[in-house]
Amino acid sequence: MAKLISWLAILLFSANVLAQQTDTGQAGTEQTTTAQTAAEQAEQQPQLHNGFELLSDLPTKNQIPLFENRFRIDEHVEEITLLLFRRRGSASAVLVQPDGSKLHFSTAEQNKIRWHDASSYDLIEIKNPMPGPWQAIGRLLPESRIMVLTDIKLDVDPLPENLMVGETVKVTARLTNGNEPMNARDFREVLMLEVIFVSTNNADYDNFGRGVVQVAQFRDDGKGYDERARDGVFTGEFQLRFVSGEWIPKYIVRTPLYTREVEQPPVVLKAAPIVADIIAAPALPEGQPVEQGKPHQVLFRITDDSIDKATVLLQGRVRYPNGEVDEFALNEPGLTAREVMLKNRGHGSYILEVQAFGAMQDGRQFMLSLPETSFVVKMPVFEAPVLDELPQSIKDEIAAEQAEPEPEFPWGLVIGANLLILSGGGLAIWIVITDRKWADLLFWRKKPVAAEPEPAKSETQQGATAKNNANAQKNNDMDDILDLTLPDD
Repeated sequence: MAKLISWLAILLFSANVLAQQTDTGQAGTEQTTTAQTAAEQAEQQPQLHNGFELLSDLPTKNQIPLFENRFRIDEHVEEITLLLFRRRGSASAVLVQPDGSKLHFSTAEQNKIRWHDASSYDLIEIKNPMPGPWQAIGRLLPESRIMVLTDIKLDVDPLPENLMVGETVKVTARLTNGNEPMNARDFREVLMLEVIFVSTNNADYDNFGRGVVQVAQFRDDGKGYDERARDGVFTGEFQLRFVSGEWIPKYIVRTPLYTREVEQPPVVLKAAPIVADIIAAPALPEGQPVEQGKPHQVLFRITDDSIDKATVLLQGRVRYPNGEVDEFALNEPGLTAREVMLKNRGHGSYILEVQAFGAMQDGRQFMLSLPETSFVVKMPVFEAPVLDELPQSIKDEIAAEQAEPEPEFPWGLVIGANLLILSGGGLAIWIVITDRKWADLLFWRKKPVAAEPEPAKSETQQGATAKNNANAQKNNDMDDILDLTLPDD
C-alpha cells in the first residue's frame, strides 16, 4: 500500500512537471510562430498593392511630400513616421538632418529612434524631429511615405463608394490646429486645396499606367461653394471626367510655413452606367419639307444594377446639323422607357449632351454628366434610271471624247529654229566687227610659230670680235713654247 501511494505521488508530480513544460513549450512555440508570421507579413506587405496595405496600420494619414528624396519638417511636428521602400536586398537608408548630421540604422538606438530594417523597406519613428530640410539617401522607391503626428492636421471627408465617370462629387476639407479650426487670416495669401488622383497601376483596370490626374483646386476665399473666406475650411465640387479604374485620392494644402497631404484609400471609378441606343432615320431628300421626315429615336438604358432605376431623371440638349439647339427632359419617375424622339434635320452630325440625376440602391444621391454622344446621318443616295437608248446629245459628247486629238502646233521646233538663226547672225556680226577670220574660231588648232631672225652686228662689234680672236690665237701659240731655263740655285 505504501509503495502504491509512493508510485501515485511520483506519477502526479511527473504529470505536473510535464504539463508545465508542455505549456511553456506551446507558449514559446506560439510566440515564435506569431513573431515569424508577423515578420513574414511585414516582408510580404510592401509587395502587396505597392505597399498600401502597410499604411493602414500607421498612426496618421497626414503626410509631408517627398520630392527627390528630400522633405521639410516644420516646427509644429511632434513625431514623424517614415516608411521608406527600397529595392530588395539594398542597404538601409541614411537620413541627413538639417544640421548635416547623419542617422544610421546602427546608431538609431543611441539617438532614441525606433528603426525597423527589413529587406525591402525601412520603418522609422522619430520623436521631436529637427525642423528644416531633411534628405533620405538610398535606393528608394516612389511608394515611400512620410507621416507626421502634429497639432496641425488636414481632415478630408471620405469619398463615397461606387463612384462613376462623369459624376459630380462634393468635398469638404478642414485645416485644424490642435482640433481647432486654423486661423487662415494669419497668412498673407489665400490658402488653396489641390485635389489629385493617382493611378494604382493595377493591370486589371483601364487606368493602368495613367499616372497622376489633376482634378481640381479650391481656394479658401468665400467664393463659389466656399462658405466663408479664410476660415480654414475648403468646400467645393469637381467632376470625375477621366478614365475609369482604381485611383488613390490625394489632397494637398501648401502654406509658406508647412505643407500637409492626406491620402485616402484607393477607390474604384466605374464607367458611366447609362448608355444611349440610337436608331437613326434616313435623311430627307432635297426639297422635301422637314415636317415629313421620320424622327430619330434615342433610347437610354441603365446598365448598373446598383442604381435605383425608378429614381433616374434625364435632361439634356441636342445640336442639329444646321446649328439649331433643342433641349429635352425625361423627368417622369418610374420604370417606363426613357425615350427621346429627335427631329430629322437632314444629313450631318447630331450631338447629345445629357445629365442624369438619381439615387443608388443604398440611398446615396448622385448627379453625373454622361459622355457626349453623337451620330451621323449620311446623305441619301438615289439610283440612276435605266435608259433604253442614250440621248443624241450624250452620244455626241461621247464621240467627241473618243475622237483622236488633233496634232498640236510644233512650238518647240519653231522656237529652236529661231534661236539657231539668231545665234548665227550674231556670230557673223561679231566676226565682222572684230575683224577676225573664220579660222580664228578653230581654237583647238595651234598656230605655227615663226623663227625670229638674229639681229645684225655692227662694224665696231665685228672688229672687237676679230681682235679677240687674234689674241686668243697668240696665247695658244705661246703656250706651245717650252720653258728650258734653270733656276739660280
